[in-house]
Amino acid sequence: MDLSAQELNGWLISPEGEWCYQFHRDPKSWKRYPIVLVDKWKTRNDGIPSQMKSRRKLPLDEALELCGHMILDGWKKLADQFGESPEIGFIDEVSS
Repeated sequence: MDLSAQELNGWLISPEGEWCYQFHRDPKSWKRYPIVLVDKWKTRNDGIPSQMKSRRKLPLDEALELCGHMILDGWKKLADQFGESPEIGFIDEVSS
């Protein structure tokens, strides 16, 4: 799968709505070997991310695998958060 830097963005929310994960490209990583930052967020009662709990750096293939497993486990795609522009990203690729 050939993805551009702009497509390495997306949010997933847990089936219970308690946690969400943000996947986004590490701007310091090389274009040929992209690293994806995976941020874990605690959510408010309305499902809005409120407090970042942890961050992991994963190679693109591992981030795609993690995202795919999460979707299979019932995690749902979240609409853009914090005013980010809506775009089709790798979460759309994985979930289709």
